[in-house]
Amino acid sequence: MENLNDSELIKNTSLTKEELNLLREKFIHEYSKEKGWNPNELSTNQMLEIVSQKQYKTPGLILG
Repeated sequence: MENLNDSELIKNTSLTKEELNLLREKFIHEYSKEKGWNPNELSTNQMLEIVSQKQYKTPGLILG
């Protein structure tokens, strides 16, 4: 089987942009709660940490 990188997996997913955004929002909320952060009042550094996570970059893989 051919190896696919993360961006190719996102392109080949059947999820819509809206569904991907909802999965990312859910991840932000869950990750924030795990860290003890208020998901509605995240600092720049907290958001940078969140968006650097693989689960944020490729949310469709969670369901796949």
